[in-house]
Formats: sequence, C-alpha cells, structure tokens
Amino acid sequence: MHSENQGQTRSYFIEPPSVGNTQGMTQAEFDYFSTLIFQHAGIKLENEKRSMLEMRLYKRLSALKLHTYSDYMRVLQKDTSGVELVAFTNVITTNKTAFFREQRHFNVLRNDILKHPRSEKTFIWSAACSSGEEPFSLAMQCEAIKNERANFDYRILATDVDTQRLEACGLGEYPNEQREDIPPLFQHQFIERSARDANTFTVAERLKQNIKFRQHNLIHYPEKFGIQFQYIFLRNVLFYFPRSTGEKVVRALVSQLQPGGLFFVGLTESLQHMDVGLELVDVSVYRKPELGGSVDE
Repeated sequence: MHSENQGQTRSYFIEPPSVGNTQGMTQAEFDYFSTLIFQHAGIKLENEKRSMLEMRLYKRLSALKLHTYSDYMRVLQKDTSGVELVAFTNVITTNKTAFFREQRHFNVLRNDILKHPRSEKTFIWSAACSSGEEPFSLAMQCEAIKNERANFDYRILATDVDTQRLEACGLGEYPNEQREDIPPLFQHQFIERSARDANTFTVAERLKQNIKFRQHNLIHYPEKFGIQFQYIFLRNVLFYFPRSTGEKVVRALVSQLQPGGLFFVGLTESLQHMDVGLELVDVSVYRKPELGGSVDE
C-alpha cells in the first residue's frame, strides 16, 4: 500500500508544483485534502507532509489541466461518481517496495509452514500488497516449500486500496533492476524475460495462478472474505494511521486469522501497545493464541 517509512519504502515523486503556473497549497486546501484522505482511507497526514502532498497531487492537476489546488478541491467536491476520489487515493498511496523485503519474515514463514504441516490449503493474506512484489515473493517461497512437501498447497489473497497498482500487479511485470532482490535460485525458477520490453521481466504464470488480487480498503472494518488465514502480512502500513485507527485495522484482520496463525508487521512497527490479542514470537511477528490459550501463558 503506502509509505514514507524513513526511506524503507521510497515513494514515486513527480515534478514539484513550483513549475509552471501552479500555485502552492494553502493551509485550508491542505486541511481539506488531509481530512478527505483520512475519511476515505484512514491515512493521517500531519502538516509537515504538505510538500509531499503538493507533489503527489500535482500529477492530478496536470492530468486535469488545472492550475490551482482550489480548482482540484472543486473537482473532488463535484465528484458524485467517486471516480476522481479513487484517482485521488491512488496518487497519495502510490509507493515502491521490493521483492523479499525483510528476508527474515520469509524465513519465519517457511519454518512455520514446515513445522506445522497441514492437509488443507494454507491461506496467506498480503493485506497491503502495493505493486505486487510481496505476494509474488510469498508465492515463490511457497513454491519452494512444495518441493520439500509435495502435499503442501496454498492460496494468496493480495489486497490494496490503489486500483491502478492492482491492475499492474496482474501483469506481473517489473524493471530488470529489481531482479537483484530475488534469490538467484528463484530467479532461475520463477522469472521469465518479457516478450514486450527488453528492460523488464515477468513472473512465471504458475505464481499468478495461486494469487488473487483484489481492491480492499483497510478501514472498511466490517468487510470479511469468508476465509480464516494462517498467515497475514500487514507490513509498513501502520505508521500511516493514528494509533486508534491502526488498532481497529489490526483487530479487523486478526478476526480473520486462524488461532495459531502468524501476523507480520514491518520491522520498524510494533503491536506491543495495542490490545489485539497477539503474542510476539519473533522480530515484528505475532501469533494468535490457540483456542483456550492466552497471550499471558
């Protein structure tokens, strides 16, 4: 999904609004946009984020041939269809991530799956999948596990609020420079040269077959998927939310985590001060107690 996490997730920036005739954003305009993104996506933008917001929204001003942020406010206010609200959300939450980011978590996942063999499918939720690197990395790890456990089967649900990024995820196409983030053996097994562009590669079709990409807003707490997941990844997202909102988000996801299942957050994030019924078992990894157990045991 989203982040400005101290350089760990590098955002795509656009030409600053000082170019051309575009006027800078006033405090009243910032207050309007920051309130709107909080209401729609639960993202809290403090005043020091005004420059970031200006740069990101400048892309929409350019696309709509607008000269002021006040003009864009009026477009959003008249947007009865909700189409521009989606574009507004997409441009604010756009970010860049990486394959096998935080490798330790993939090791924890592998070890836990091998330690707790299941006869049924294993369900994994990548709850802020951004441009798809995380779910495809998870799929590569799961395919490698299948080589060790022939009866292992899995499905991955990959969700994000950004509809444009989700469309790109379906293609599974990435710049060649991102290959170096993928372990060499996995490059050989799961990466193919793009037939369309020599500067890109695509992930193998067999990875795509086990992943379902779907739009989902994390603050739509009542939305359920009818699945009890064994593993949920919500990494490098929580710092975007006020603590109260983040706790509600985690609680909503934990309600869909099977007892004994693992919940992953970013390495700089913690759930220690949240009352969400999870116990810490590794760095930024939490387990939901088995039925009849408690986090104090």
